[in-house]
Amino acid sequence: MEAGERMSDKNLARRTEIQVFLGGVDVTKPLQKNLLSLTYKDNEDDESDMIEIQLEDRDGVWLTQWLADSTEESGEPASVPETVFKVTAPSGINVRSGPGADYARVGSLSYGSEVEVESMSNGWARISYGGSEAYVNASYIAEAEPEATVMTEQETLGLKIQASIIRRNWNDDGSDKILDCGEFELDDVDTSGPPSVVTIKGVALPFNSQIRQVRKNKAWESYSLSGIANEMASLNGMACMYESSYDPHYERVEQLAMSDIEFLSNLCHEAGISLKVTNNMLVLFDQREYESKPELLTITKDDKSYKSYKMRIGRANKQFTSCRVRYINPETGQLIQAYAYTPNYRKNNKSNQQLEIKARVSSYAEAKARAEKELRLHNKRERTVMFMLEGNPDLVAGVTVKLSGWGLWDGKYIINSATHIVGTKGYMTQIWLRRVLEGY
Repeated sequence: MEAGERMSDKNLARRTEIQVFLGGVDVTKPLQKNLLSLTYKDNEDDESDMIEIQLEDRDGVWLTQWLADSTEESGEPASVPETVFKVTAPSGINVRSGPGADYARVGSLSYGSEVEVESMSNGWARISYGGSEAYVNASYIAEAEPEATVMTEQETLGLKIQASIIRRNWNDDGSDKILDCGEFELDDVDTSGPPSVVTIKGVALPFNSQIRQVRKNKAWESYSLSGIANEMASLNGMACMYESSYDPHYERVEQLAMSDIEFLSNLCHEAGISLKVTNNMLVLFDQREYESKPELLTITKDDKSYKSYKMRIGRANKQFTSCRVRYINPETGQLIQAYAYTPNYRKNNKSNQQLEIKARVSSYAEAKARAEKELRLHNKRERTVMFMLEGNPDLVAGVTVKLSGWGLWDGKYIINSATHIVGTKGYMTQIWLRRVLEGY
């Protein structure tokens, strides 16, 4: 997710706050009384985003009746208002500080999210967001049928969790930064002790969701990758965002006893496209295009912006200097093959390692593109770095960072995962980075 901005009182001390909704109910106040930590992990690809909330439960309130008590203490009704609106835009909608597109973006609402509208004027709907007045474009919401949300303890799993991290007046200028963590589904609640601690966990794509669990047999004929992804998203009540200029076409590809997400993930790996599930949305993107974006910041060894770091170079059998994609048409006997090389490839170097891929391709150009993407896929984790930093809402998966003064590790990196932690020690951000592959 990305960060939004709003203004606060610049005379107040800088601080970090959280905003949490459970089943559409604002439970921020009762959570803050017992909060030990809120952890949000944002992944670049392959893994689902997750959220974890740890609560001190010395009095047993959260263990015995946590949802009911949270709802009561929040000061909000325990059921959805009589009239609610649902987000209809497939990619979600921006939440703004005022009634217009020129106002600051303070967050977002995902496709299918329900929201109570206080009033409407000139095409903009006024809502409450993060405890403050906010606005959304009324063109992208529609009135929804009300549904009761009073739940028993046994019905809590599957509840929607929405969370934001708000960094207020951090630079003593009144400006705030909001990290909209997105929407998750509650799939695990556990307790430990003494002292008694309750842990609430949510994931962007639950293990028991249909897109992950239902195995299917289907032949996809005359489909593009984006077409398959969009159809799967629609069938599973999700939105889809395809962010790549490369969109492979399939005359026929078979899904055999595989779930939708497993099949789509395999296609993406073969095409060199990254797949991410976040905020009730399937996001497919080209890593090379993300890697080409300007660096958000530079971390130098002497700038003391970090609390700790860890760096690693790993080669073994993971590093290849070339890749060959090869296919023989069984009907005509025609051989189609193409090669891709790293910038440091030397023809007579005995240490060269070649990656061999057998895959169905229809042309040399398709084989060449596949070879380039497979080479990048297998080499991308040669250099990895971890930094623990002061909390920064702008540091999210897919953002690029430059390292300077670190010797062998100097260069441009992309954030593979970012973990934001708000707890008793303040607000911290841990980022895992991998070196950007340049020249191929």
